[in-house]
Amino acid sequence: METIENPKTHEHPLHLVPKMSMFTCHLCGLHDDRFPYACNLCNLNFHKDCAESTPEIEYSCHPKHILKRLTRVPRYIDGKCCLCGNKLHYIFYHCSICNFSVDVNCAKNPLPSTIVNIKAHEHLLTLMPQRNFVCDVCGMDDDPNPYVCLPCNFMIHRNCIDKPSVIKIYRHDHRIYYNHCLDAGDWKCGVCNKEIKWTCGAYSCSKCHDFAIHPRCVTRLGIWDGIELEGIPENNLEIKSYEVIEDGEIRHFSHEEHNLKLKEQSDANNKCMWCKACNYPIYSNSFYSCMECDDFILHKECAYLPKKKIDPFYNMWTTLITDDILIYICNACQNVTQGFIYVNDEHKIILDVQCGSISEPFVHESHPLHSLYISRSTEDKFCIACGDKATMVLNCEECEYILDIKCSTLPKMVKHKNDKDHFLSLCYGEKTNEQYWCEICEEELNAKKWFYSCDDCGITFHIKCTLGDFGNLKGKDESFPIYKILNNRINRPVCCCCESRCQFSSILDCYGKPICSLRCFRENFQKLNDELS
Repeated sequence: METIENPKTHEHPLHLVPKMSMFTCHLCGLHDDRFPYACNLCNLNFHKDCAESTPEIEYSCHPKHILKRLTRVPRYIDGKCCLCGNKLHYIFYHCSICNFSVDVNCAKNPLPSTIVNIKAHEHLLTLMPQRNFVCDVCGMDDDPNPYVCLPCNFMIHRNCIDKPSVIKIYRHDHRIYYNHCLDAGDWKCGVCNKEIKWTCGAYSCSKCHDFAIHPRCVTRLGIWDGIELEGIPENNLEIKSYEVIEDGEIRHFSHEEHNLKLKEQSDANNKCMWCKACNYPIYSNSFYSCMECDDFILHKECAYLPKKKIDPFYNMWTTLITDDILIYICNACQNVTQGFIYVNDEHKIILDVQCGSISEPFVHESHPLHSLYISRSTEDKFCIACGDKATMVLNCEECEYILDIKCSTLPKMVKHKNDKDHFLSLCYGEKTNEQYWCEICEEELNAKKWFYSCDDCGITFHIKCTLGDFGNLKGKDESFPIYKILNNRINRPVCCCCESRCQFSSILDCYGKPICSLRCFRENFQKLNDELS
């Protein structure tokens, strides 16, 4: 608008000054830097809102009294608009009798006095501003402007009226549905981990009976994609990778020629067995083994992994593939992996089965009080387990507990040649001034960080000394020129990349050249390929 012909605050027309300039508004007295409206006859300047304002208004959301225009915030009010909660600026309208204030935007666009929305409630809803109440939909009491149904004693926030009924959030594998009330019990929100009042509304999952979320938490940044799914057919978000033949017997898609039999414990006389999917050893875990082949074994958990699912980190469709020959680097934990992996259609996202099977809320025994959730940030965060920096972590917002992805999937129990008779247990740090030493490298161990220890012998081990960087790779395979070898020779080999002695328990043989660590492998893999091509 270039000209305000009949301003309510001045007797002459006001014209827009088409450039940014410093001016003092004649009405509110605020010195400002923007596009003013000026009276060329009186040499006065006005804000647009000030120029268009009237000294008094009748307001539909406060019909009892006239509202008067103010340009200064009195000391006795909290300085916020009573309807939207925004901070009051240089001009607003106020009722001193009721201590009721609205900013210019709410004055121009009042809330409707009545609403009919069958999705929210079956009856007419009437606005009753300035009433303390608890919303029957979200359970919150932070907005004192309810829409009310008197016959039903029903109260609802304006923002809750248009809530979606069916949605898919990033941190859960299934769709979630709005329910007017939950089953009686103690409920915790899957986002903020705070109490959910079961008598009020919440979003819950029909498949995971202990999962629920506050309606307000659904709208937080990075939780929901904003798409309402009511009326849209649901695709199977997870496709099973196996067919049940009978109780304890399945046929897995990765080994279709034979059936697999469930076993609760090994009968191999303590011989170490390795899972085909994750390449981790099988100790006391339940597992499936081929009824015909001796070398095809899957952890029970790995056998049940879905063939198709939405990954937890990038929220993309991924497919479980069984390429156990090639070596990959997992996008989540950055570890080298070999075995089954989850990949997206373009093969730009690669996740090992440990990372691909992570779901939220993530429960880890190192932090039993609260669940952990994936956090994506451009800022570096420091893992409580190892102290390393990472941008993608699992964290507890309530406790500021941060765990990077690689530490979240560390095995709880391992075996090592330095203690052949016992298992080593993962320890989550100790508050002690006692000095600890690593049994393998014989260097000092920081007991406040995670480490492995033997409960019987009392000896301790660095995690990296115990597992190395290539712990979940297969051993020598003649069909592929890159494989893991144990570093158990009398003389430790020299790494072809950093030219240092290989010190960890396992190293990589890459085209006949030893590589000591993941760092050397990643920095020099392309160079090695170029030299050999």
